[in-house]
Amino acid sequence: MKITGNSAEAIFDSIREGIGSGHLAAGSVLPPVRDLADRLGVNRNTVAAAYKRLDAAGLASTAGRRGTVVRGLPATMAREGSAPGLALHDLAGGNPDPRCLPSLRVAATSSRLYGVETVDPRMQRLARASLDADCPPGYALELTHGAVDGIERLLSAWLLPGDRIAVEDPCFLGSLNVLGAAGHVPLPVAVDAHGMQVESLRQALDAGARAVLLTPRAHNPTGASLDAKRARALRQLLAGYPQVAVLIDDHYALLSQQSYHSVLPMDGRRWALLRSLSKALGPDLRVAWLACDGQTAVRLRLRLAAGTGWVSHLLQDAASSVL
Repeated sequence: MKITGNSAEAIFDSIREGIGSGHLAAGSVLPPVRDLADRLGVNRNTVAAAYKRLDAAGLASTAGRRGTVVRGLPATMAREGSAPGLALHDLAGGNPDPRCLPSLRVAATSSRLYGVETVDPRMQRLARASLDADCPPGYALELTHGAVDGIERLLSAWLLPGDRIAVEDPCFLGSLNVLGAAGHVPLPVAVDAHGMQVESLRQALDAGARAVLLTPRAHNPTGASLDAKRARALRQLLAGYPQVAVLIDDHYALLSQQSYHSVLPMDGRRWALLRSLSKALGPDLRVAWLACDGQTAVRLRLRLAAGTGWVSHLLQDAASSVL
């Protein structure tokens, strides 16, 4: 395949298109930086930057003397949940017991048109009743299509492909899929019965993590929940890394009997707290509450504005009525 382009961006796009079309199969070796630079008439650093971006996006990797090798497009993502009818109870899949879910056959309260507020006032009251005590004053409230959608939107607002992010080890499958698709590099943080271990997180932060994704309670798959002592230690640690964004996936908030303990330092950093309604009201109700700092909210609204991707008011009506 002929690689074209006179900038790192154009060279990256040319190779990516070749991978997507199948002209560059997985295992193919890309030309050496010097050879391709001479062929295209560009600086070697330009080609090196394109190759670096391919590596960050997970499309190619450096293989020592073999050069830069195409990894190909990601294989199909592993899916959550298990096939119906199994004798085993799959707890890691995250599915609630259907017999415990409420009926969502609720009619819309009214018809909405373009330009109305994206978060219905009734939904906003319910969300803030849950979030106010656990968030810094003046926080912004948004809705997303479930917790995993919220994670994807937040990481897109905060990070670039190739950026490192500290995650629990083991990590929730859906979160790992999001990181892989976006080209982020996960830095594993050990987990015990009380959640993320402080020294393990410190190592990830020192290794260049630009964000932290953690579960404060009902961690999947271990079931761990933060206690007050561990949360305080994590909060003190994170206070020393103000450049690091903090994303808290409190997916089990509506059902957990464990108290919520915040790890957020009160320093005005980028942060977000997600609370999904899927475990309590059913996975097909694609709604999660998202509290965050003002700057993050501005970036999210560029994609969640009316006409782009706001959460349906029909879903909001159903959730609000049941809650």
